[in-house]
Amino acid sequence: MMGEGIVEGDILVVDKAVEPYDGCLAVAYIDGEFTLKRVRIEPGRIRLVPANPNYPAIEIGPDEEFSVWGVVRWVLKQV
Repeated sequence: MMGEGIVEGDILVVDKAVEPYDGCLAVAYIDGEFTLKRVRIEPGRIRLVPANPNYPAIEIGPDEEFSVWGVVRWVLKQV
């Protein structure tokens, strides 16, 4: 997630009580795997958008097992 300024060794503080909102950075669970992506909520669809433009967005379909596990609230950097 270098495009988000997150590098190896950083610690993410994730709040499971926060409702996901358009544009939030979130830990999502999709089809048995966790991923860290921007959530885009649009009329009639949800997309997970990676920070790396070389990867496509993931459109959530009705057949996917999907949930937002939590919204990233803080990124703690190592010194």
